[in-house]
Parts: sequence; C-alpha cells; structure tokens
Amino acid sequence: MDRYAIIDIGGNQLQVEPGRFYDTRHFAPKLDRSGFDTKISMNRVLLIRNGSDVDIGYPWLAEAVVRGRILHSCFEKKLVIQKIHSKKKT
Repeated sequence: MDRYAIIDIGGNQLQVEPGRFYDTRHFAPKLDRSGFDTKISMNRVLLIRNGSDVDIGYPWLAEAVVRGRILHSCFEKKLVIQKIHSKKKT
C-alpha cells in the first residue's frame, strides 16, 4: 500500500491501487456494455500517494490521470418491479 490514489467515480470515492480489481456501479452510462477489455482514463483524482509524497487536489488534481481497463460488464440495467395495490380493501 505504498502507492494509491483516491478517485471520484460514479458519485463515490474509491481508493485504487496498481494491479488490483474493483467493482463499480454507475461508471459510464455512455460506455458500450457489450465491449470488454476497454481502456479508460479518469481525471477526477482527489489524492495521490507515492511513498511519502502526498498530493491533494482541491477539488481535483489538475494534471493527474488514473488509467485502467474494464474487464467485463457484470452489472446490467436495473429492473423495476411495480406492485399494484387494491384501493378498496385497506
């Protein structure tokens, strides 16, 4: 845990490290869901730690980019189930 970054992804903050795998929801609605092994880059980096050096952005670091790739899309569209209730028998 010598190198890590904290990024803003999908409205949540996530601590990422090199060589690790992460599951995220609400990443990119415009991204093609059928494509896998897609390379991505995120520029909403809040903090970078490299050894004893810590860079903190306000709100984000200006020229920091975190690169990664999407292995597969395991989250499908949300299924909405609506229940109909009787109005007479309450």
